[in-house]
Amino acid sequence: MDIKVCNGIELDLSQSHLLNEIPDLSLNQTVKVNGVGVFDDNGKILPIISEYLSYHSKHEIIAYKSAATYSKNLTYFLNYIRSRPEYDDDESDDIFLTVPRYVIQEYLTFLIHEDNKSSSTVRNRDATIRAFVEYLCNPTEDRDKLREDNPYSDSYLSKPPKRTPIVSCTLDDLFILIESTTSERERVLLQFLYDSGIRRSELPRVSLQDFKDTSNFNSEKFISCNTDRPIHADYVPLKVKGSKGRGNQTKPRWTLLSSATIKRVQKYHASPVYKKYANKYLDPSKTPAFFNAKGTPYTPSAINKLLERISRRAIKKGRLAQSISPHKLRHGNAYAILQSNDLGTDYLDRLVIVQKNLGHNHLHTTQIYTSIPQDIYNSMCDENGDLLTRAEKMRRLSEQTQLKISMKDIK
Repeated sequence: MDIKVCNGIELDLSQSHLLNEIPDLSLNQTVKVNGVGVFDDNGKILPIISEYLSYHSKHEIIAYKSAATYSKNLTYFLNYIRSRPEYDDDESDDIFLTVPRYVIQEYLTFLIHEDNKSSSTVRNRDATIRAFVEYLCNPTEDRDKLREDNPYSDSYLSKPPKRTPIVSCTLDDLFILIESTTSERERVLLQFLYDSGIRRSELPRVSLQDFKDTSNFNSEKFISCNTDRPIHADYVPLKVKGSKGRGNQTKPRWTLLSSATIKRVQKYHASPVYKKYANKYLDPSKTPAFFNAKGTPYTPSAINKLLERISRRAIKKGRLAQSISPHKLRHGNAYAILQSNDLGTDYLDRLVIVQKNLGHNHLHTTQIYTSIPQDIYNSMCDENGDLLTRAEKMRRLSEQTQLKISMKDIK
């Protein structure tokens, strides 16, 4: 299976092979192309799936980046259908116009019992097929509906996914990760990912200007209503250009950063190694907040590789039992907020802060964090068993793990 996603791609029609067949064809122009093309293993286009993904991407129902996931789920099902004796001579995806309900149910059963897929994966595949079938059962501005009966007229055909415990990065895990690299540049990034709770896809959009704005906020002095004395906030908001917005747009939000993390990032920004690469940019709003060892902005895949490399190092030394992913750092941020009694007046207040911090649309999504495993709870307490605030944890982390940054700060 192959997928081609075009989003504002310029196409020079004067280079079309059609000109070899029809010399007088007028194609001397450049056009911008938007759409999704899905091809099977034989290189043959799947027109109905391609139309569906192109239509939903154009109308911003799904993001172009999500098109690959949808296409994979649909082609997985298509390959299953073609493997059945009654469909083995079908090569097109018009099978979806007539495939009955029982075939979909048998496919979902196959995923569980023979393909050993988790209940959440099965529900994800089921949801993709359901959205596609409902698209076929409804007309668009260009055509009538393509299918009369809807196998999903009642609901999903799979069982609700099992709720599994959240596996997060504990504070102890974060210490081990940070101590497993001698690069302060990488240590700063790890602390920032944990303390901000941002997604790996959101990190490349964090700019130097975002931290300048945060620093300006942090430099302001606040007056306590009880003492009339100037105080400094332990947490400062950082603007995040969030993922998972409507269509292909970003979804702006604010996340609370501890002052200790901000100060550590500021020291990194003041270092020669950061300035060397930041000077290539004229506008702070276009300057990445973090650079990798080669002086280029981090990509989501590079963040994955960084954590895999550091985790392997810690596992090899017997300090970690399993690898830490970027999303586990995000889970760790949620637990740190929920157990920080200086944030909000009660548990519900902190749950709302987690919702806003992580960019969840609904509070029930955030409620997955309401069960705190004992080992995570223990790591949040000091030597007397008292719960540490999130700001205090980040302050101790910075003090115990901060290194000097030199021009030799590479992998």
